[in-house]
Amino acid sequence: MLTQFRQTLQKQWCVRFVKNRPTSLTHKTLINMALRVTVVVLVSAGVSYIHVISRLEAQTKTQLEKYIRGRGEQESNIFQLAQDNLPFLRDRLLQEFKQPTNIDFQAEFERQYFSWNDGTRRNFPQNRPFKDFDSTRYAGLYIGRNVQITEELKQRLLKANTLISAYGAAWSNRFVDTYFVTPENAAVNYWRGLPIALEAPPDIFNPKEEYFYIADPQHNPSRLSRWTGVYLDPSINVWMVSAVVPVYEGDRFLGIVGHDVVLTQLMEHTIQDQLPGTYNLIFRSDGRLIADPHRTAEIQQAQGQLKIDAINDPHLNRIFQLVTNAQPKTHVLENSQDREYLAVTRLQGPDWYFVTVYPKSLLSGAAWNTAQFILMSGAVALLVEVLLLLSVLRQQIAKPLQQLTAASNQLANGDFAIALDTTRQDELGGLASSFNSMASQLKTSFIQLEQVNNALELRVEERTTTLQKTLEELRRTQAQMIQSEKMSALGQLVAGVAHEINNPVNFIHGNLTHIQNYAQDLLEFIQLYQYHYPNPVAEIQTEAKEVDLEFIRDDLPKMLSSMKIGTNRIREIVLSLRNFSRLDEAEFKAVDIHEGIDSTLLILQHRLKDQPQRPAIEVVKNYSNLPPAICYPGQLNQVFMNILCNAIDALEDANQQRTPTEITSHPNTIWIHTSLVSENQIMIAIADNGLGVPDTIITRLFDPFFTTKDVGKGSGLGLTISYQIVTELHQGKIDCNSTLGKGAEFVVTLPLKAKKIQQEQVNQ
Repeated sequence: MLTQFRQTLQKQWCVRFVKNRPTSLTHKTLINMALRVTVVVLVSAGVSYIHVISRLEAQTKTQLEKYIRGRGEQESNIFQLAQDNLPFLRDRLLQEFKQPTNIDFQAEFERQYFSWNDGTRRNFPQNRPFKDFDSTRYAGLYIGRNVQITEELKQRLLKANTLISAYGAAWSNRFVDTYFVTPENAAVNYWRGLPIALEAPPDIFNPKEEYFYIADPQHNPSRLSRWTGVYLDPSINVWMVSAVVPVYEGDRFLGIVGHDVVLTQLMEHTIQDQLPGTYNLIFRSDGRLIADPHRTAEIQQAQGQLKIDAINDPHLNRIFQLVTNAQPKTHVLENSQDREYLAVTRLQGPDWYFVTVYPKSLLSGAAWNTAQFILMSGAVALLVEVLLLLSVLRQQIAKPLQQLTAASNQLANGDFAIALDTTRQDELGGLASSFNSMASQLKTSFIQLEQVNNALELRVEERTTTLQKTLEELRRTQAQMIQSEKMSALGQLVAGVAHEINNPVNFIHGNLTHIQNYAQDLLEFIQLYQYHYPNPVAEIQTEAKEVDLEFIRDDLPKMLSSMKIGTNRIREIVLSLRNFSRLDEAEFKAVDIHEGIDSTLLILQHRLKDQPQRPAIEVVKNYSNLPPAICYPGQLNQVFMNILCNAIDALEDANQQRTPTEITSHPNTIWIHTSLVSENQIMIAIADNGLGVPDTIITRLFDPFFTTKDVGKGSGLGLTISYQIVTELHQGKIDCNSTLGKGAEFVVTLPLKAKKIQQEQVNQ
């Protein structure tokens, strides 16, 4: 003990003086100066960071406003051009409709338009291939089924065909198609290189399509230009939006003219053409998402109908709310919750929102670069200052302290013969005098401590041994008390249930005999009645057929017999439960050991039956003729329960490592063998054909809290308590024999009358 204390003291002194080197006066001074300069550098860097980031924020907002204004004008060009074209085309159509002409429209109509078998009319014969149609020069015409073709409609379509072909070809470099649609379900459409009117399905009804009804008198009484939502055209597989303008002659609605605007280039610009570190969005005021680099696949899958509020994205919802609630102009918003700026503009035409999302982290990165430069400059200045100060302090303080450090190391090594120079007239001289005095006192204290330590070690060893024994006994007693209480509570519950079931079952069983006699008498009476009155009245014959009298006569005795078998089974189970609990008998008495084993097997019957993961476990009993044993029957039943449960667990674990063929060839079996080994001793052996127990584990099977089962499946107390019940309570013996891979066997040897029980009988 004294040696350990000396080593600990040496380590503490070594650590103390090694640590004191970097915390000496020299290094303390250096650290204090370095800390102060570091604070100044950090404050300077922080002020610089705040100043730089504030300037960057102002510059960024200005740049974003300029950028978003330019993007808005750039992306709005195609939409603005469509809105400018269509009113001009509408006015040109109205002017053409009013012009008188000498053309025979009936003959011209019959020459240009052909009836198809599907009930429609188109400007190309049905039996010719579509590739022969010159879609670069002419517009296609479609007249739906059941359309009443008047002279006025013929004139309108022929004149519209000429204008749409001319203007559609002129505008085809910017717009994929130009069309005129009437409320009668007739359409003239120019699409360069695509005979779309010839490929249109026969049942299409244009007035019900979005590109038509958004401009009709009901939905557009103000007669302004309108824009459809985004949709994927199945003919060319591109994303488009339609601009339409209604055509009125006075108050008469003649139809619509429109352009389809391809959005492929706009979407590519939105996703790819962006400021570094940012991304762009386009959405409508009703929340429909048009373009988003993170949700392109979702937008395509939803056919352009993806709503922002249907997406579980709080960030995107906050952007939508901020943008739509702000003033309708080009500006920069601050999304403080997500630490970002939102540059917003409205695209002319469809009036969509174009938003650029600029994370504030881009600003903090630039500001941090400036602050980092200041930190690096300050660190270099700090290093130069520390080196200069170190040179001065080493000459004035470090050398005088070296002698004191050497003396400290000598003391740490256990050498107390120290004599430092105390002639210096400064703080170091006073420290040397105190150090000499401390060494003398430590030497005296070590001598006294060694004497006390020898006596203390002996007492500690004795007390440790006593405490270990007491602790082991306490744990074993506690475990036994807990298990005893559990078994006592279980026994009371089982006995109570058995008693409550026994009375009504006995009542039912006793009355079944009388019911069976009564039923037999009634059936004989009915048979006698049928013998003497073979032809009863019609009402009796009908009732006999309805109740199936012949079936009742045949099934009633069988039913009563089954009920009697069932009540006998319940009485056997109740008897087994009472035998297992033994609470209605004396604490110890002469009992039939076989009866206790059978009761335990009956309780465990649910675990022995076949289950989805394994077949049934066969129990082979080889009972000898045993005399009654005077014992604690409830305690012994607990031992049988623990051993049988372990055997069942071992067989279930073994099945997990066997194939179905191996399980079939070596079925799960438990053997129970009893014998009288002497005049005063009996033996009970319970064996299984599981995997067995390794030799390294057999020696620990009966140790408290030792278990090989998974956490939560075993407490490690079952075999320990069984060992105490057999050895201490009954002065018997319990052993385990095992062959690895073939199974295990537990052998319990008991006296017919334990000495402890004999002594208790004498005391009573």
